[in-house]
This record gives sequence, structure tokens and C-alpha cells, in this order.
Amino acid sequence: MHALGEYVRVSTSFRVDRWDAEQTEWARRQLGLGRHATITPHEFASAGRGGVKPYLVTQEDDCNLIVQAGWVALLGGVAGTTMSPKFGAANGRIGVGTSSTAASYTQTTLIGDTGVSSTTSYFKLVSGAPTISTGSSPPTLVFVSVFGTGVANFAWQEFGTDAGTADSVSNSTTGGTFFNRGVSNQGTKASGQTWTATETISFGFPSGAGTVS
Repeated sequence: MHALGEYVRVSTSFRVDRWDAEQTEWARRQLGLGRHATITPHEFASAGRGGVKPYLVTQEDDCNLIVQAGWVALLGGVAGTTMSPKFGAANGRIGVGTSSTAASYTQTTLIGDTGVSSTTSYFKLVSGAPTISTGSSPPTLVFVSVFGTGVANFAWQEFGTDAGTADSVSNSTTGGTFFNRGVSNQGTKASGQTWTATETISFGFPSGAGTVS
């Protein structure tokens, strides 16, 4: 006899758009920005007459796990203690690190995050408030962070999101709730390059119908 069960699937697409050092410097001059300014994808697109396209775009799907603290935050919003502070333009970061250790439900930060002096992780404040889309199936939550020329210059093997309020190397500094962690080999970011990370988290079983097991 088979039990009838319904499963809520959570899937994340992790996309990285990359501009090399030469592209970044040229766009900076065209836009009249200071040497240490971080250039957004919109600004790259508006630089010069035709804009500057990324030299490489990669995306990996189904590479993410909502960790325990993330589910506490999600379910607390339905019945329980609401997450505080909630994610927003000033409360949310994408973190990247160097570890390829498999994602686990009990993890509380990136594995590459070794603390306040970490050189193998970096958390970047989101570029704006996370985008929530509930008008289509499946509903999505999207975070975007732009990693400028002088940060996160190491092998990107993992990523995650927390509710931190400022750029830092660790979740232990202004970290807040650690929501998710994924493993995705994106290659090595070099000094002078600009990489934009986009997380698209999808919620719900694709068919909308349950699963017989």
C-alpha cells in the first residue's frame, strides 16, 4: 500500500555574470567613476555607445539547500516568531567561499567562512531589495550582489545568503540569519574583475499536484 504525500520542492539557480579587468576599467572610465567604485550590470550595459557585455555567464540549477535557520525563518512567517530583521535592501547578503563540502541542513555559515579574519569567504550586501514573485508558478525569491574588483578573489565553490547589513568576510560580523547554502564550482575570480551573483530560489512542487510514493 502506498502512502499519499505532498512534497514542497525548493530549487535554486545560481548565476554568475563576469567582466574582466580590462572591461571593468574601460567601463569605469566611460562612466566617470572613481577607481574603487563597484560597477553594476546596468552601468556596464550603459557604458559607451553599445555597453559592455560580460565575457562569461554561467548558471547552475538545483544546487542549493535551505538550512535549518532558513526554514525557521520561513515557517515563522506563517506561524511562530517572524524573522527579524527581514531581508531587504539593507538586510541581505550573498556570500561565496572556497569549500566544496556538500550542503547540510545543520550548517550555520559557509564552510570557507573561518571567522572575522577569513580569506576564503566573502559576504556582499545585495544590490537592492530581494525580488518576490508570486504571480507565476513556481513562486521565486531573487537576490543579486555585485562583487567588485578587490573582493572575493578566490575560487568560488560555494554560496549562501544571510541577513547581514554590511560587506564583510564572515557571517560572524553583522551576519544575521543564515538562510541557505549551495555548492557550485564557478571558477576563480581574479583581482580587477567584477562578478555579479544572482540567486533565484523557487518554491513549490512543479506540477502543483503532490507525489505518490
